[in-house]
Amino acid sequence: MKRPEPTYPDISDILKRKAEGRREIAARSFGEKIAMMEALRERLAPFKRAREKRIAARQSTRAASDEPHDP
Repeated sequence: MKRPEPTYPDISDILKRKAEGRREIAARSFGEKIAMMEALRERLAPFKRAREKRIAARQSTRAASDEPHDP
């Protein structure tokens, strides 16, 4: 029995838009690119702080469980 060939959605419009976006970014000045990165860094800051809090909480939980207990 032969397996049917999978059908994939047409993503050519997505790929076309990505290429356009790359060209738009490439055409920007260096200063504009730096401003883009600064804006991205600002948008990501809350996520980074939340991740750091989770890591710190996980480490403190591990440290507390690793401490020897008095019998």
